[in-house]
Amino acid sequence: MSIINHKSIRMNKIFFALVFLFANSLFSQQRRFAKYNNAAENIKNNASLNVVDVKENIYMIEGAVGNIGVYVAEEGVIMIDNSLEIIEELITATVKKISSKPIKYIINTHHHYDHADGNRAYGIRKIPIIAHHNVRNRQKKGTKAYGGIYSILENFYVPAHEENGLPTITFKEKLSLHEGSEEISIFYFGNGHTDGDAIIKFEKSNVIHTGDSFVLYGLPYIDITNGGSIEGFIYNLDKIASVCDEETIIIPGHGGLSNLEQLNKLSQELKEYYKKTLEGYDDGLSVSEISDSIITELGKVSGFGEPVTVKHNFIKSILLENNIVVD
Repeated sequence: MSIINHKSIRMNKIFFALVFLFANSLFSQQRRFAKYNNAAENIKNNASLNVVDVKENIYMIEGAVGNIGVYVAEEGVIMIDNSLEIIEELITATVKKISSKPIKYIINTHHHYDHADGNRAYGIRKIPIIAHHNVRNRQKKGTKAYGGIYSILENFYVPAHEENGLPTITFKEKLSLHEGSEEISIFYFGNGHTDGDAIIKFEKSNVIHTGDSFVLYGLPYIDITNGGSIEGFIYNLDKIASVCDEETIIIPGHGGLSNLEQLNKLSQELKEYYKKTLEGYDDGLSVSEISDSIITELGKVSGFGEPVTVKHNFIKSILLENNIVVD
């Protein structure tokens, strides 16, 4: 005669149910973050970093997806952006080739993973991280990118940062750091590439790091899902220009060293896109016809997709932020 332990059976059922739920949740998380994980692994396998002398004690590290700025101060290194957590050791080793001094501060230009995912690694090391307060808010919750311009970013989810991987010093409009004779001004001009873009200017050296508020790969990516605005992006280019002169060296978020002339050129080209898109829509033109009416060189090449498709998507995004949805 067998004795059935109903309590034990119930406990086993609960245990296996919890195991199933955990496994299912883990699988869902892996699927949700698949694009992020694949991109990170690809960058790890292909990253080749190169140091570019910018001016005096200022350097640019290229090859880590987004450009990293490095300033060697008397008491340590100030790093602008930190790329991905997965290549932190490579980035740190490259910084040490520039200077053996410890990293004193990290400044985030915005929250995107290709510029600030390294917060996860450097935050654990208790290095102070400076960012606009919206960067901390975005990273705390995790993000989904706007895929309307570049389809590669459709359903691109980035996991939330732990508390020790978040910015520790935040600002709203402007923050200044004084390092010896150098004043480092950190500006927020409003929603543009995202809702937390910082522009960093080395006042004495006359060097600016723009993050993705200025890029050189073609039509810029604007993250409308995370507070971005194409109209705001154009406005911010003009604001950046207002703190530049003909001698200013500009470190863009992506691309080689640049200057005021190239920044103004992008501004004028985007103004043409915006004006002709809205005028064309009012005149009853299709997206394709609006595209044909825009004759600027901008958009004839693209770093992240087929140029014609990207151009059409950019036009649709201008319409979208004006509450116009087209097929």
